Amino acid sequence: MKHHKKRGCEMKKLAFICTRGLDTFIEPIVREFEKDAAYQVRRFYVTTNQEIIAAVKWADIVWLEWANEVAIIASQMYDMKKKGVIVRLHSYESLSPMPTQIDWRNVDYLVFVASHIMDIVKGKVPDIEKLTCPKVVPNGVDVDAIPLMEPGDPHEIAYVANINHKKAPELALQIMAALVAKDPAFRLHIAGAYQDERYQIYMKHMMGDMGIEQNVIMYGFVKDMEQFWKGKGAILSTSIHEGHPLNIIEGMARGIRPVIHNFYGARRLYQSEWLFNTVDEAVDLLTQLSGPTGVIRHHVIDRGWTLAEQMRQFKKLVAKAGEKRK
Repeated sequence: MKHHKKRGCEMKKLAFICTRGLDTFIEPIVREFEKDAAYQVRRFYVTTNQEIIAAVKWADIVWLEWANEVAIIASQMYDMKKKGVIVRLHSYESLSPMPTQIDWRNVDYLVFVASHIMDIVKGKVPDIEKLTCPKVVPNGVDVDAIPLMEPGDPHEIAYVANINHKKAPELALQIMAALVAKDPAFRLHIAGAYQDERYQIYMKHMMGDMGIEQNVIMYGFVKDMEQFWKGKGAILSTSIHEGHPLNIIEGMARGIRPVIHNFYGARRLYQSEWLFNTVDEAVDLLTQLSGPTGVIRHHVIDRGWTLAEQMRQFKKLVAKAGEKRK
């Protein structure tokens, strides 16, 4: 793609640097910035230190997706002192030592996806607000491209997550066993791949022993999510820890009622009637689904969980990046 000079000045070089394989969340943002005539945009999905160094040297403004090992290396480069720098921290990084190893003096803005994740990091880096400028910018979806669906069958429950310890799929099985005992018509549709062979062995064993193997449908990785969402009456989340999960937002944007395990920070994000602490509470929520789907979609819009609002905030930060250290 050819890049042209913006009238009266050079286009700023904006580098999105991300560990290869972890670029799912950044791609929609990159595509939006590519439409902006103020920037020459490049993706650097990296695997080596040399690739990180090359990306930083090329850029005027550096966007580091994930506060991980790549951000640690990049933040300590001498060249970073002359750049505008943004780091976006999602969730898992807050539970690691990595935020304590980043040179935040070389970072203009540290972007969090949720305020409770910022609180966790503040506990590890108490002077973070003196070193950089923390901002909370929630995840967003393109609501204009997502149709509001007709209310689905309440017996058909979506579960959208790769299967690992953080997602606590064993809790989902406990909930399903309790639901099926009440009504054998309940089914759980799991869109996600196994990331731990232990869970593959465990879930096959437990579904058989519980007698719910016909009520839990495993799809693995799903390419056509639009088709997957059709007909679902609820989305169940049993995670023990989340930042601002896109799977729930994407379901809610379609009007699908969320039923969410009360992870730390969930009450700041969702209405209390969508949250559960116990299996019994989850069963009650899933057997008493009611209300217009538009209310659920509007929660997403009203809270600013849209791509448009996300981009509005990101463009302000990118425009200002580098100013305070000049």
